[in-house]
Amino acid sequence: MSSKVENRRMDIIRIMQSEGKANVAEIAKMHGVTMETIRADFDYLAEQHGWVRTHGGMELKEFTKYSMNYFFHERQVIHMDEKKKLCCKAMDFISDGDCIYVDSGSTVINLLDYLHQKRKLTIVTHSIGFLIRYTLDNYEKLFKEQEHRLIFLGGEVDTNIMMTYGVFFEQTLMEFAYDHVIFSVDAMDSEIGGTNVDYQAYATIKSVFRYAKSKILLVDNSKLDLRATYKIVSVEDVDYIITNGPVKEPWESLSTQKNSHLIIV
Repeated sequence: MSSKVENRRMDIIRIMQSEGKANVAEIAKMHGVTMETIRADFDYLAEQHGWVRTHGGMELKEFTKYSMNYFFHERQVIHMDEKKKLCCKAMDFISDGDCIYVDSGSTVINLLDYLHQKRKLTIVTHSIGFLIRYTLDNYEKLFKEQEHRLIFLGGEVDTNIMMTYGVFFEQTLMEFAYDHVIFSVDAMDSEIGGTNVDYQAYATIKSVFRYAKSKILLVDNSKLDLRATYKIVSVEDVDYIITNGPVKEPWESLSTQKNSHLIIV
């Protein structure tokens, strides 16, 4: 894909995020291309994101839309106790010597409190928040005692969601074989799956999935039965979904209906 096409489609995505709909003629005029070109973009993006093509445009499906795109430091303190419990439980599925990828979400940063339970882990992340806490709270000493390695993936910086992304990130990412990817989502629906508000967070975690043996999703129950813009993963493609109770149907019977294992803490 050329850079012009990628930039044009990124603009369309941003418009869909902010307005919930886009018009072929307006986008064509904005970018100085034909409406046929934009129609092809719309067809591609509609298929990728589950958006609805309309006469002359495209719009979001009618559903409960999760759109709380707020700063990382604000998200980090919400449901803090629940997030810590999820991270603690996730350690049950990690073995000494594993290579794990830690996503940029505000939930998984709390894994730092529980990594002392294992030895000789390789922790790979693009989370700036994870790196800052590792540095300021002196986790380096613990990592040396447990013989852990922390590898930070560089790239372009998004200060809103405190992560790196882009070409340099992608090039380094593929150098590792991950036993587990531990991640969170902005919203979780039993039919659609896990979704995110931010495009960059969506794009980076989708890339990670190609190199991971298992996917461990940490999602507190306040995010259940919601949907955001970008689909990250289907329910059946997650190996372990760890959440806190109480949960209601269809989540209670999820493990018998899908391949995923639902773990309630």
